[in-house]
Parts: sequence; structure tokens; C-alpha cells
Amino acid sequence: MKPFLSIVKLTCKSAIRSHIFQLLLALLIICVFMLPNTIAGDGTAWGFIQISLKYSLSTVAFIISLSSIWLSCFAMSRDTENYQLHMVVSKPISRLVIWLGKFTGVLFIHLILLLVASMTVYFIIVAQFYRQGFTDAEKQRIENEVMVGRRVYYPAKINWDEVAQEELKLRIKAAQKEGKSIDSSPSAVNASLKAIKSELIGRSTEVKFGYEKAWMYDNLPINSKKPVFLRYRVYVNKISTEDQRLTRGLWSVIVAIEDKSDKNDSDTAKKVEKDKQDKQFKFYKIALAQYPEQIMTGVFHEKKLDPRVISPYGRAQLIFGNFDDLQKSLHFQPSDGPKLLIKVTGFTENYLRAVLVIFIWIALLTGLGCAAASQLSMPTAVFLVMSYLIFGSVASFMVDSGMGKDVATILGYYVSKLLLWTVIPMQNFEVTYFVSRGELIEWSFIGLLFFKYFILRGVPLFLLGMYLYWRRELGLVIRK
Repeated sequence: MKPFLSIVKLTCKSAIRSHIFQLLLALLIICVFMLPNTIAGDGTAWGFIQISLKYSLSTVAFIISLSSIWLSCFAMSRDTENYQLHMVVSKPISRLVIWLGKFTGVLFIHLILLLVASMTVYFIIVAQFYRQGFTDAEKQRIENEVMVGRRVYYPAKINWDEVAQEELKLRIKAAQKEGKSIDSSPSAVNASLKAIKSELIGRSTEVKFGYEKAWMYDNLPINSKKPVFLRYRVYVNKISTEDQRLTRGLWSVIVAIEDKSDKNDSDTAKKVEKDKQDKQFKFYKIALAQYPEQIMTGVFHEKKLDPRVISPYGRAQLIFGNFDDLQKSLHFQPSDGPKLLIKVTGFTENYLRAVLVIFIWIALLTGLGCAAASQLSMPTAVFLVMSYLIFGSVASFMVDSGMGKDVATILGYYVSKLLLWTVIPMQNFEVTYFVSRGELIEWSFIGLLFFKYFILRGVPLFLLGMYLYWRRELGLVIRK
């Protein structure tokens, strides 16, 4: 244990003396204190707090990430290239202990930096929240929408493959009635299913003028007294800034109201429980406004709903009517909502969960840097780690973009899917947007990140780095 702690201590001292580390530390201090005090946001109190949170915390994560890669590669390669490690390995100490000591030393430094920087940002933003002189209405909105941890509920998912198959059957029957010949080969059927699925998904995001669209939400908390918030963003035509403008829409909800008329029905006791429940409640459509409301397209909106919108079955149904002044269709992107949010915890706990995710990311980068520098020189190791992370981001982007139609795009799609079994997409650890929107960072999400990327992706690479370090022939190292 004593040799391990000695290596941790020496690694910390060596890292602190590094000029690059000192430069990044100075940059981190400047960003921590300047960003929350210089960002203006969109001119509103809500935008000020939200943008301050997002940019300050993401900048802290970015700078510490760079520092962890640089210092881990520096710590592993410097002693080897300067021949200082030759004296250490001649003593009764395992190279595995040396590797773990250097990893722990670099990680410990960045853990301290992360805690100090993130807590400084936290206290600065909280102080600004109470110091800025916001109105009571503005403070209430910030507390409800930003400085909070709200669980997000998305609309019930639709099995588009099953829906496409049913639609194809209906089209085949219609074509047969008209006497048309149908190509029933497997390739033709698969092509038809893909085309129908794409058509149905595209149609599901559209709300034509004068029509309504409904969304169903399941597994909501029953008998909750907390308000429910509806968050959504709607578009006119394409998703482009120049097309967005004011439109009109009307939100409605389906509310369950107890029906007492059948309370004394003698046949009720003979029915199954579900039928009894269906008999006891009647459902009514209630508009959330007297007239269609003006809505700015292309930006997020939130509406506060009464908790009674959740039915006794833990469901809620929302309906949006299109009353656009120019009689154009409106569109909802699935990633933008509409989604329901209900408060679960406070801002402090949610913020600490974000810091925990960043720490997992820093530990992963530190391990990757140590693994790469176990066999390579420092510049090569840094380049390798950065390339690995870039491959992960590009592969994730290619898969999210879809397969496409041309050969190059299809090839890139499948190569990217294969790469995602080994690489780590950086964007999956981006959690600052959760905190800035007041969305809860679930423990299940944190556990999945840790298991999927740190355990399944990172640990095998760490073990490979340890093995290479253990087997490395130090006599072949040449002083630069």
C-alpha cells in the first residue's frame, strides 16, 4: 500500500508542475468566475439562469476532460522517456501498482478540480438567482422549470413495424379488389414495408389545419398532488429558422370524472374489476384555453397543468388543434416532445447527479490516456485517444442520421453500427442540457452509462494497457 500511495503522491506533484496543466487550470478558473457573470441569455431571467448553467458546467467538463487526457498521457510516458522509471522498476514493486498509482493520482487531481469548479459554479448561479432582483413570477418560473429535477414522461411508443404491416395488408386487399397484380417477392415486400413505415412516421408528426392530434402517456404517478408541466416545440413547414413565425393552436386534455350514477347497480359486483372501474368514470375533453392561443414556432414552450389530468389508471391524453392563421400544417418532432414533466427532486440533487456523470467521464478519459501511453509516446497517445473519441461521435451521428439510399451512406451506416460496439460517443455523457432544462438525471441512466461504457468499453482497454505496460521492454526506449 505504501508504494502505491507514494506513486500517487509523486504523480500529483509531477502533474501540478506541468505547464500545460497550469495553463488549463488558469483557463478553468477564468471560465468558472467569468462565464456566469458575463452571459446575458435571451434577456429573460429564465434564459439567464438556464444559459449560465448550461455553458458554465459544460465548459468546466470540457476543460477538465482535456486536462485529464493530457495529464494521463504525460504521467505514463514522461517517466519512461526520461529513464526515471528504470530505477523504479528495479525495486520490488509491480508495474501494475505503478500503472494504478499513476491512474489514481491523475484522477484524484481532476476529482478535486471538478468538485471545486462545479460547486463554485453552483454557488455563483444560486447567488445570482437571489441577487438579480427577479420578480416573483420570474422566480416562480425558474424554480418550476430550471432549478428543479423533474422526471420526463414521453408519449407511448408506437410499433411502426406492426402498423406498417397492417397498412400493407390493407393496401394489398384494395389492390386485389381493383384487379391489380402485386409483387409478393420478399425484396418487394421489404421495400414496401420500409416505404410505408417512413410515410407513416412522417405523417405522424404533422397536424393539418383544422385537425387535431392526440398523444397518450402511460405509467404516470397516480394521486399525485404535484403540478404537471407540458413541454413542447412546434414547427411550421421545415425545421429552419426563417420559416418560423407566430401561429395559433389549442391544447385540450381528457379528464376522468367519477360517475356516481352506477354506484347502486346490482350487476356491478358481478363484473370484473376493470369493467367496474370503467363504469365508475366518464371521460371528458376539456380545452386548456377559451380561444386558440398564439404560439411562437421553433422555440420551446411550457404549460402548467392540473395533476388531475392524470387518470386513475395512471394515464394522460393530450390533444393539439391546429388553428394556423395561414392554414398551414404544423409539425412536432418526436425528440422535442410534447412531453410531460413532474417534479421528483430539488435542483441541488439533480446538479450533483450531473457532476457524478462528468466524474465517470473523467475517469474513463484518464484510463484511456493511461492505457494509450502505456506503449506509445505522449503525442501519439494523445492523438490516439482523441481519434478514438472522434470516431465514437461520428459513428453515433451516422447511425442517428439513418441508412440512406446511396451505397456510400449505407456502407457508412453499417460500419458505424459495428464501431459503436467498441467506441464511446462523447455526446452520450453530455448532461448539462438535463440540468439547464430542469429534467431529472435518472439513476438508471447513470448506471447504464457506467456499465455500458466504463465497464464494457473502458475496463477491457484499461486491462490491455496494463498488460502492454507490464510487458514493455524499457531497454528499447530511446531518449528524444
